[in-house]
Amino acid sequence: MAEREALLKVDHLVKYFPIMHGFVFQTHSGDVHAVDDVSFEIFSGETLGLVGESGCGKSTTGRTILQLYRPTSGHVYFKGDDLVKMKGESLRKTRKQMQMIFQDPYASLNPRMTVGDIIAEPMIIHGTHKGKELKERVLHLLELVGLNTAFVKRYPHEFSGGQRQRIGIARALALDPDLIICDEPIAALDVSVQAQVVNLLEDLQRDLKLTYLFIAHDLSMVKHISDRVAVMYLGIIAEKASRDDLYSNPLHPYTKALLSAVPIPDPVAEERRKRTILEGDVPSPVNPPSGCRFRTRCPIAQDICAETRPELRELKPDHYVACHLAKI
Repeated sequence: MAEREALLKVDHLVKYFPIMHGFVFQTHSGDVHAVDDVSFEIFSGETLGLVGESGCGKSTTGRTILQLYRPTSGHVYFKGDDLVKMKGESLRKTRKQMQMIFQDPYASLNPRMTVGDIIAEPMIIHGTHKGKELKERVLHLLELVGLNTAFVKRYPHEFSGGQRQRIGIARALALDPDLIICDEPIAALDVSVQAQVVNLLEDLQRDLKLTYLFIAHDLSMVKHISDRVAVMYLGIIAEKASRDDLYSNPLHPYTKALLSAVPIPDPVAEERRKRTILEGDVPSPVNPPSGCRFRTRCPIAQDICAETRPELRELKPDHYVACHLAKI
């Protein structure tokens, strides 16, 4: 896998949000360490699952990759070009190749625009389609995501959550992107609809040769759709490996705890297996722990964990772990 050239390479990405106090004379009193030295790559045609608890920095990572948030430091290489150094027209042109599916289909669609206008808007802004060609493209995209073309004149409030998310997917496909960042696209949907949306995403990936960064906290769904998985905790990557390797042989204590909480569809096995219960709350990203971020909740933490921050090291081929004590 290392021999292939990555479509997207995230290199030591950092994003801090400043905390300001005062109404007139504002003072800088600290930072929220949302993303803190994150590195990974995504190869063309694959899906990288990015998982972790709420508030660990997954969505911020996705938005910083697209330069919706400008990073504090680090680099984001897309097809070899550093997005962090891009500005203005060059960044706008590159953005055509990268799109996002947002978490909340109720908030991400303009309620004053028709479905047709919502899907057409990216093509109008970038000038890729006009007139009859634009109308035909909108209808084609509706069919592509499994919606009736008669919906083109309707408004978002007339649709269910699953249908709205399909509209969001159609909008993301409008400019024929190579990379789509799926920011928890099924979190706000009913369980009965989640599988349909995930199956649609898989079909589109196969047919259109798409590449996904799939952000989620549902580990069972990530296992279904991902080729490789990166586990995030409090702004850092704790573990990164192929899907099968990570789920069958997790090496980081945090990954083990997460996987132990996933239900098994076997009552006997579910009753027998040993769960890892994490104690305490996730520390504040304003003042993260010294050394290993996970040490305050880790069942095997030792003195070295408080003194030195563990590097993301390769313990097995393509299996990386940020833990001093992890062993094969």
